[in-house]
Amino acid sequence: MRSVLVWLMVLFGGVFAPTAPARGDIPDCHPAELFATDNTDPLFEMQADVTIAQNGASVTGSIPLDGVYWSDALQRSVYERSREFHLCGADGSSHTAADALRRQFNQETVLTFDYLPQHAPEEDAIIIVAPDVDINRFRDAFAADPAARNRLRGGSVTTTDRTLILVAGTGDLDVARRLVAEAGGSWEAAAISYGRREFVD
Repeated sequence: MRSVLVWLMVLFGGVFAPTAPARGDIPDCHPAELFATDNTDPLFEMQADVTIAQNGASVTGSIPLDGVYWSDALQRSVYERSREFHLCGADGSSHTAADALRRQFNQETVLTFDYLPQHAPEEDAIIIVAPDVDINRFRDAFAADPAARNRLRGGSVTTTDRTLILVAGTGDLDVARRLVAEAGGSWEAAAISYGRREFVD
């Protein structure tokens, strides 16, 4: 009986939980972030990892989030649980993975952010990480700021340590700075990285 259980663990572990290769083992490792709605299925994270791997990227980690997003379809702000996946893959794999996830889980939009050097030709966005932000305060600030709703389209707070994560266009720095302050965050304590964003609809 023990050998049967061990065999099943090996089989299911090999089929359903592929391990991400170390970053140095991937010839073209372009780091990226992918933000998707986390449905109530407890297997969502594992299923998403498999789908992402099948579409050219590896998941090197993920973080559960409380998100607030502007829905074009509903024309209102939506509060939902989501997840940020840290990706490593070939250039363009984040788009392919996001489109596959969007179709598989019937999501309105999946957001990607590909890291780039500042002033790179394709750079059009920044990702802002600000500590100690309450999700309820962020939700109220976002709902009260039409420019943030229309230009940033949303943001998230980590469920583990209350860190605000905003992805904004490079031309929306003032909007992002104002929203961070309105949500109770410190702009001086925020970290900023540069890259390219895409809303995969």
